[in-house]
Amino acid sequence: MKKYILKIILFLVPVFLYALFILIVDPYNFFNVFHVIGDKDKFTVIQRTDESSPRGNILWKTIRYKRNPVSKVIIGDSQGKDINVDLIRKITGEEYFNFCFPGASFKTMFETFWFTAGHTRLEKVYFQVAFMNYNAEREYDLFHFAQDYFKRPYQYFTTKEIFFDAVANTAWATTRNPWIISRSYEFLPPDKMEDLAQFRLNLFFKEYSYPFSYFGEFQKIRKYCDQNNIELSFIILPVYEGVDKHLGKVGLTDELMRFKADINTLGKTIDLDLWTEFKSNRGNFIDYFHPNHTMMDSLVRRIWIRG
Repeated sequence: MKKYILKIILFLVPVFLYALFILIVDPYNFFNVFHVIGDKDKFTVIQRTDESSPRGNILWKTIRYKRNPVSKVIIGDSQGKDINVDLIRKITGEEYFNFCFPGASFKTMFETFWFTAGHTRLEKVYFQVAFMNYNAEREYDLFHFAQDYFKRPYQYFTTKEIFFDAVANTAWATTRNPWIISRSYEFLPPDKMEDLAQFRLNLFFKEYSYPFSYFGEFQKIRKYCDQNNIELSFIILPVYEGVDKHLGKVGLTDELMRFKADINTLGKTIDLDLWTEFKSNRGNFIDYFHPNHTMMDSLVRRIWIRG
């Protein structure tokens, strides 16, 4: 009998140590008990690769929002992830929460809106929207990367992604090796970035069909906002002019105009994609779709100072 008990103990010891490791590192502050690694470092590690960034941002931001809901939110995809809410606070005196996720589809954004509405009384909602995802052929939902853990917290200890995130946090905190945090597309050399841009043009626009369900969902959100006195606005950020040229080649310019017309019917729309001078300068963008950090701050000032 003692032999079996000893075997059980020997088996449970590594399980206990593993669980303790996850609990102490806690890469997303899911339990929020130990803080041996700072939030800034944890958030930096989340951005380390194009795989970790989408799922990591969703889980990180939803956990933070659940603990401290904010009545003014910005919901969007990777284009808006660098919208600086600290800069908005300096301009307006208002507290905003950036709920823009890399890789977010429109379905992900809809889920995010209803998530925020379920946690606080919203006052202002900005949707950062992009034509590259306004496509029924790109219908998927990433919000489960947060919901799965909320519904089944034990998965925080059983999924390999959380383990890899905890290891990456530990490695970054102890070694400060830049390779750990610099493997996303943003660190590609110029020639590779151009190759990626062409790949994404084909990925986003090779197949297209009008997303009737997306517009219908936006109409539901519009109705909810009207009924609850929520100020609803839309932001269309600029893309490099090479995107427009590609859309012309593949015959999607009319669909782009239809997208913008749809958004304009839903509420106040700030269309910065009309800023031709900005769009023509390749240096303003990381790739063809994402303004660089400096230019994003300029866009934020243009939106929240000029309205």
